[in-house]
Amino acid sequence: MIVTQLAGKFIFAGEGRHITRIHDWDELIVVLQGELEMFEEDRKFSVRAGEWLLLRRGKKHGGLAPYPANLSFFWLHFMDDGTVISKLPQHGILREPANFSVHIQSFLNEQNRLEPDKKIMELLFLLMVQEMHRPSQDRLKVELATPLAIAAQKYIGTHFNEQLSLESIASELHCNPQYLSRLYRKVFGITLTEELNKRRIARAKWLLAYGSLSIKETAKKCGFNDLAYFRRQFRRYCSMTPNEYRSRHLPGFWNTQ
Repeated sequence: MIVTQLAGKFIFAGEGRHITRIHDWDELIVVLQGELEMFEEDRKFSVRAGEWLLLRRGKKHGGLAPYPANLSFFWLHFMDDGTVISKLPQHGILREPANFSVHIQSFLNEQNRLEPDKKIMELLFLLMVQEMHRPSQDRLKVELATPLAIAAQKYIGTHFNEQLSLESIASELHCNPQYLSRLYRKVFGITLTEELNKRRIARAKWLLAYGSLSIKETAKKCGFNDLAYFRRQFRRYCSMTPNEYRSRHLPGFWNTQ
């Protein structure tokens, strides 16, 4: 059984750090920008953009360092009887952060209605939990993958916002570009270029929904120097323009302290 209480979006504006407290509710934090340094009892966490942290009721938690100037995060208070999030690690990375953002934005919109439907809010929270359960890799593909294919995927995952090409990736991994291309498609079912664009568009969706950059700045931040190409790829993966995607993410409940 799950009971949700309240959620919001924190945007840091000033000096301070997360207060030290023992809360009566469980809390989920998902960082949008910056890095949040927290502790719970004797455990320490550094939570970066696209990562989540679960804080349990009855345990002392608080900030380890002052908030960075660019910090923003979602927070949600809930109560779980142990059946919903018991199998989740306390700190994790979202495989599809844009999917999660759709669910929590819908939660905030429902919360802000004059008569919010608690059942809908609980169902939306369960969808968020499912996104948190989503594996970081497809297990079967990982079992079949060669070390070279995995190395290529990891390299793209950490360098996708740079000017990459098949040749530059192959050079970094000391292998033949054509061989790497064939191997990657055989293992993961998509080309290296498709993997690269998929990673870039996922990051762009996150920035468009919760950042303040222009469309052109967002494209460049994600590794697209050609704005027209970015718009084509965004429509291909999202079936809408970047502007249309941004307009669908209305602000929910924000706090700055």
